[in-house]
Amino acid sequence: MSVEPVDLARPTVGADEPRPLAEISRLARMASSGVIPEAIRRCRRLSSSFGASGFALYFAGRGVGKARLLPCFDEAFPGRSPVTSALIAEGADTLSRHAGASCLPGSWTIPGATRTTNDPFCVKLPAILRDRAGLVLPVSADSVYSGVFVFTGPELRFDPDELLDLHRQCFEMFLRIAQLKSSSTSSSSSISKRELECLRLTAAGRTSEDIARILGLSVHTANQYLTSAASKLDAVNRTHAVTKAIRLGLIE
Repeated sequence: MSVEPVDLARPTVGADEPRPLAEISRLARMASSGVIPEAIRRCRRLSSSFGASGFALYFAGRGVGKARLLPCFDEAFPGRSPVTSALIAEGADTLSRHAGASCLPGSWTIPGATRTTNDPFCVKLPAILRDRAGLVLPVSADSVYSGVFVFTGPELRFDPDELLDLHRQCFEMFLRIAQLKSSSTSSSSSISKRELECLRLTAAGRTSEDIARILGLSVHTANQYLTSAASKLDAVNRTHAVTKAIRLGLIE
């Protein structure tokens, strides 16, 4: 099944759940590079082998959002599936806690059903979704990024060897995605909080005089922050700097 590229003009990802422009831009870069489409094709092939009908990858950890989970893709990419919305609403704490505390796979079953695997190293998790079982595979890369792959379906069946190979392949996919994410933000890692505040206000249409008044700075200092931010982003002017900051997900 082919994967369509992200349409930047598309305003929503579901019936009533818009994505921020910065997130759309970030996902568009990943999709255009081929990393996400290839991971999605791979997840589809893997899912069919053990009965999963849905899958998703989330970045996990502090700083990625209130729920500590940031969706990267699922089977409905570039949209967002109802299952992803339900997982974030009902299981964000469970998923992020497991990702932060263990490198072992975890699973839950539909209430009343038998376990999906007899692997003693697969942690039993409380049921997150009542109508489908789930498999949670924590992943990490370069001691910086962490996340979880989640596979769901009415009934998941696999043996310990298959689970081990599935987990290995998820690590491989996550490493490629994390490398792309890292390369897209490395040039901006040294931008200070004050420089980002100046860029954010510039993006909102504020002049240097407005920025100085709002932040309690002199106009000269406000301009210095903007010049410094533009230099770090390798931008030719403040407008270019704002555009690059939005594309990198630094501001919205």
